[in-house]
Amino acid sequence: MKEDGAILDVIPGLPAERAGIGPGMKLLAVNNRRWKPELLRTAIKDAKSDTASVELLVENGDVFKICRLEYHGGERYPHLERNGTKRDWLTEIAKPRSK
Repeated sequence: MKEDGAILDVIPGLPAERAGIGPGMKLLAVNNRRWKPELLRTAIKDAKSDTASVELLVENGDVFKICRLEYHGGERYPHLERNGTKRDWLTEIAKPRSK
């Protein structure tokens, strides 16, 4: 998502796509409140301990749509994990160069 709520990409098969959200739409509200990044984060955190879906109001061109996000896994942040079967290029790149 962009800072203005524009949705840039959605991964097929994951909760956002299953809720009917797609690229090119714009997020306007979360649980009936005007969208702000911190409000979306709070709704996702709260959904972890609640069975209710997160309700998102999105705009698609001149059409408004309510999408119910069925996700209760809390916030997730991607991170790198070392694959021990492959060469460690990152360590090679980060090594100090000597003359």
